[in-house]
Amino acid sequence: MEHSQGISKKLYEHIDNTSSTQKPVKPLLNADSWQNAISDTYFDLKVQVKNPNQFTGQLQQASLAQMGISGYIADSVHYQRSGQDVSRACDSILLTFPLNGSVCFEQQKRQLTCHPGQFFIELSHQPYQFYHTETVKLQVLKVPIARLENHQRLIEQYFAQAITTEQGSGRLLNHQINHALHLATNFTLSSTESQFLEQQLLDLIIHTLHRPTLSLADSQNSTIKAAHLQRIEDFIHFNLANPQISPKLVSQSCHISERYIYLLFQNLPYSFSEWVKLTRLLAANKLLTKANYSSVAEVAYQVGFTDQSYFSRIYKQHFGFSPKDTPFNETKPYEHGANAN
Repeated sequence: MEHSQGISKKLYEHIDNTSSTQKPVKPLLNADSWQNAISDTYFDLKVQVKNPNQFTGQLQQASLAQMGISGYIADSVHYQRSGQDVSRACDSILLTFPLNGSVCFEQQKRQLTCHPGQFFIELSHQPYQFYHTETVKLQVLKVPIARLENHQRLIEQYFAQAITTEQGSGRLLNHQINHALHLATNFTLSSTESQFLEQQLLDLIIHTLHRPTLSLADSQNSTIKAAHLQRIEDFIHFNLANPQISPKLVSQSCHISERYIYLLFQNLPYSFSEWVKLTRLLAANKLLTKANYSSVAEVAYQVGFTDQSYFSRIYKQHFGFSPKDTPFNETKPYEHGANAN
C-alpha cells in the first residue's frame, strides 16, 4: 500500500512551518442548531432530541480533497433517514468510529450496536435509523461513493456490520483517521497535503474491507498457516521490548523455518520487518497517549527501539507529530449547561 506508509517528513515539516495559527475550536451547539449542523456535515437527517433544553453537542469538521472528516460529541439523540431524504441523497457513505460510548444502527433489516474498537458503514441511498442513549464521542468519515466505485460489492457486503479496529488494517485505519482529523481540523492544509491524506485513508478503507478482521492469523489463510501466524504474532507481542526480533529469532523460538516465515508473509500486505516496526510504533503510541509515561526514551525502549532519534523520526513520519506531542487519550467532554451557540 504505497500511499499508506505515512506522510513524508517534509510534508509534515511544511505543515508545521506554514500553519502556526491553529483553527478555532467549534462552539457548543444546542438542540435548535444541531439539525442544521448535522445536515451540513453529513446529509439530510431527521433529528430527535430527548431533552432539548439540556442537549449540547459539538462537531469539528474538515474537508480533504473529496472526503469529509469530523469529530462528533453529543448527548442522547435519535437520527432517521427517510425515503424522502433518500430521494435527495448525495452519493456517499459514512464510516462511523465510536471512541466513547456505543451507538445503535438499523438499515435494510440489519441491526447492530457498535462499540469503541469497532466501526460500521452507513449508506446514504437507503433509509436508516441511528441513535445513542448516552453522551458519545465519534469520529466519522464521509466518502463519495465514486471513490469506491470499484469496490461496491464490499460495501454492500459489510454495511451495517461491526468491523474491528483492534487489529490488522482496521487498527491502522483507526489510527490514521485520528491523526488525519487532528491535522485537518487544526491546520490549513494545501491541496497536495489533503489529497495525500485522503489517499492514505482510502487505501486503508479498501484494504480493511478486503480483510475486515485481519491480524497475522487472517481467516483467509489455511488453518495450519493461521496457526503458525498466530504463534508468530503472540511471540512478537510478548517480546516487543527485544530490539533483536528477527525471522531467525522467531524461527528458533517458534520452531518454524525462516524460509517458511518469509513465505507466510508473502500473502500479507507488509513484510516481516515492516509488520514488526509498525507493531512497535502502535504500541508506543498507545503508551504515549497515557499521561503517566516517564519519558519518550523509556517508551522507545519498552517497544524495542534503542535509538531515540530514529524512533522519534519514524514516529513523526507515521503519525504526523513527534512522540512528545502525542495527544493524551483523555476524554474531556464539554461542560453541561455551558452556553451553546
